[in-house]
Amino acid sequence: MLIANILGIFVFFYLYWKRLKEDYSSERIFNAGFIIIIGACLGLIVAKYNFPSFWLWIIILSFLISEGIIVIKLKLKFFESLDALVISILPWLSFFYLTDSVVNTSLASFLIFWVSLTCIFMFFLFDHFYRTFTWYKSGRVGFSGLATLGIFFLIKILFPSLFVEKIISGTIAFISFLLLFNLSRQDG
Repeated sequence: MLIANILGIFVFFYLYWKRLKEDYSSERIFNAGFIIIIGACLGLIVAKYNFPSFWLWIIILSFLISEGIIVIKLKLKFFESLDALVISILPWLSFFYLTDSVVNTSLASFLIFWVSLTCIFMFFLFDHFYRTFTWYKSGRVGFSGLATLGIFFLIKILFPSLFVEKIISGTIAFISFLLLFNLSRQDG
């Protein structure tokens, strides 16, 4: 697990920097990345000792809190930063689920690993083609991240889990698609 997390963190930093390097200085990007990593570590500590079965949701909440801090303190644009966050976290999540599937021989983890890899592919596909969609008139950045996030959590509903987790997944998917709808109606 340690090797998967270290590799995931390096891939996270690289993709986060690569996605934001044209609009922001490297210092701001890596400061934002460290805020996200610190938030994820704090979320993991809270989850491990208090709510181990809800570890994913607590870490996602820590990502959202970190995203809020980044937008407010470092003045990064929300949708640009969210796009970078989504594509940066998916490989890390893939490494984690692959490792978990091998260590614990978990079929669910192996399937979520493949879902994460598929979402990475979809992100880059959306990122390449979203400006050609006729219904997405605004052409604004954020489509790829929101669409991928919504699809990931929509698929996550299908996996065996607690009813509360299905509600949270559905809520995140709904909010992602609602934000995507609002983003498509804004002027570019």
